[in-house]
Amino acid sequence: MNYCPECGFKIEGKFNFCPNCGSKIEEEPNSAFKVYEQYTEIVICKNCGEENAPDNLNCFSCGVSLKGNVSKKQKVTAGESGKKIKINSDSNVEKELKKNVGEEKVLDNKTILMLTISVVLIFVIALVVSGAFDSGPQSEVSQISNESSNTNSSGINLANLDEINKLESKVKENPDDLESALHLAHMQQDAGIYEKAIENYKKYLSKFPEDADARVDMAICYYNLNDYNTAIKEMETAIKYQPKHQIAYLNLGIVNLTAKNLEASREWFQKTVELDPNSEAGKRAQELLHSH
Repeated sequence: MNYCPECGFKIEGKFNFCPNCGSKIEEEPNSAFKVYEQYTEIVICKNCGEENAPDNLNCFSCGVSLKGNVSKKQKVTAGESGKKIKINSDSNVEKELKKNVGEEKVLDNKTILMLTISVVLIFVIALVVSGAFDSGPQSEVSQISNESSNTNSSGINLANLDEINKLESKVKENPDDLESALHLAHMQQDAGIYEKAIENYKKYLSKFPEDADARVDMAICYYNLNDYNTAIKEMETAIKYQPKHQIAYLNLGIVNLTAKNLEASREWFQKTVELDPNSEAGKRAQELLHSH
């Protein structure tokens, strides 16, 4: 006994075509379909509403897991067209369904959490790369110090070690060449070689102590070495030689702010603004007064 795969008509005996609808009858019925007689339980897919056989693990229509879906009774009799319930009993059919519709269309909580974490990490990395976290007092001092230099040493970095080595040799051969010593100090400061830069600043300042720019640059080297007290002392000395050195006032505010001397920091920022509120240093001092 067999059933027509198209109309479900019960066929007794061997026929090549269905006596009821004329469809060709295969020797083995299509394993992707099963016809149920009498009352049977079916599972309703919550995702797409499709009816599935009770032994389906995934919906044949959308591929979503049927675990926890609603089931009900339905009468399906032989010969009743359109009452066939598709099942996933055949492995090839199941693979084809998964390939076409995917195993799952609904994101679970774990997937959503992982996507959220990925987005946050990308955002944080973008901020770090852009330098959004580099706006502290120390970066302010470094930026201002470049403005106070009267040399053409901007852009010097570790890639210029060859030139630094040549200057060191030149200064060693001629200790009285203080201009070369000052230029070398600026290059060493830009390259982050703060201890050697301080040595050459001191050599230059021993002959020209009134050079406030060089003294402020040396103080910034002390600041970068976290010697805040010496940095403050040298900047205050620079102001004694040049009372209207606005960069020195601003840097004194920043160094005191870093050292947690909040009242002194506020006073130095206010003096910076009083000297010239419209200059870059004056505007920056006003910003720091408001933010701190």
